[in-house]
Amino acid sequence: MYKRYKNGEITAIQSFIILISIMIGTGVLGLSKAVAEVSRQDAWISVLLNGIFIGFVMMIIIYTVSRFPKYNFFQYTSHLLGKLLGYLITFSFVIYAILVTATVIRFLSEMISTWLLQSSPLFVINLIIVATVVYMVKNGITVLARYNEVIIFMLIPFALLILVGLPEASFVNLRPVGGTGITTIIKGATPSFFSFAGYEVLLVYYPYISNKQQPIMRNSVVAVLFVTLFYTASVAAQIALYGPQEIKHVLYPSINYLTSVDFPVFERVEIFFTIFWVFTVLGTIGIQYLAGCILLQNVFSNKKTSFFAYILSPIVYVITLYPQSTRDVIDLGDTVGKANIFFGLIFPLIIFVLYFIRGRKPRYEKNN
Repeated sequence: MYKRYKNGEITAIQSFIILISIMIGTGVLGLSKAVAEVSRQDAWISVLLNGIFIGFVMMIIIYTVSRFPKYNFFQYTSHLLGKLLGYLITFSFVIYAILVTATVIRFLSEMISTWLLQSSPLFVINLIIVATVVYMVKNGITVLARYNEVIIFMLIPFALLILVGLPEASFVNLRPVGGTGITTIIKGATPSFFSFAGYEVLLVYYPYISNKQQPIMRNSVVAVLFVTLFYTASVAAQIALYGPQEIKHVLYPSINYLTSVDFPVFERVEIFFTIFWVFTVLGTIGIQYLAGCILLQNVFSNKKTSFFAYILSPIVYVITLYPQSTRDVIDLGDTVGKANIFFGLIFPLIIFVLYFIRGRKPRYEKNN
C-alpha cells in the first residue's frame, strides 16, 4: 500500500478545485475556433454534448478507483492488468504527462510572447516557466492544491468577462440551431474533447484524498459540468460576436473577444486578462507535471517526488524547444491531445470492465 503522507494529501474540495483548474487551461483560448471549423454555428452544442459525455466518464473513473482506496495508480493497475502491463501503462502515463506539460508550456510561452513580451526569446520564456513549475511541485500535492485554491478565485471575474461582448454580438450568427446536422455536431465534439483534457489526473490523485467519505463522485461531476457551462457560454458568445466563418481566422478568440468593447478604466483589458491567465495556466501545468512525478515515485518508492520533479525538468524544457512555429505547436497539441483519448476514455473503460472480470476485492481486502 502507498504511504499516505509521502506526497502530501488533499481534501475532497481541493480535488474538486484541481479538476476545474486543469480543465480550464490553454484549451479555452482556441476552443471556439477549433470547434467552429467543424460544426460551425452549432459549435456550442458540440461542446455541451461533449461535457455531458465526459461527466459520465468521470463517474466511471471515480467508481473504479474508489474500489481501491488504499492502492496508488501503479498498484491497482498492476492488480487489474498484471505487473508487466502495470509498468507499461504507468510509464506511458508518465510520458503522456511530460508531453502535455511541455505542450502547454509552449502554448503559454507563445501567448506571452504574442501579447506581453514580444522581444523576449522563446527559449528564455520557456526556461522561466519550467523553473517556476518545478518550484511549484517540488513540495508535493498539498502545496500545489493550496496554490490552485487561491487561483480558482480568478476564474470568477473571467467568467463574467463572457458578458462583455454581448452588446456587440448578433445571435443571428447562432442560427439555425442544429442546422449543421447531428453527425457534424458529434464530429465537432472531438476537438472540444481535447480542451477538457486533464480530468484523467484523478486516476493518479484519488488515493491522496484524505476524506474519501465525502461525495467525491458528485463533486467531480459537478466540476465537469461547471467547466462545460463555462466553455459552452464562451463558445456561444464568441461565435455570436464573430460569426462561424470569421472566427476561423482568429488566433486567440478568447483574448480578441475582449477587444470588442472599450472599457472606461482599462484601455487594453486583454493585457490584464493575459497576465492573470498566466497564473491559471501555471496551475494546470503543475497539476499535470506533478502527476507524472507521482507515478514515477509509485514505481520507485525509494525516491521522493521532488527528485523526479528536478530530473524530468530538462526533458520537458527540451521538448518545449522542439516546435519551430505556432503551426508546429498546434500540430504537437493535436498529437498529444489524441493520446488523451486513451487515458481519458479507453483506459478508464478498460479498468472499469476488468474490475468486474478480475474480481471486486483487491488482495489486501481478501487477506484481511
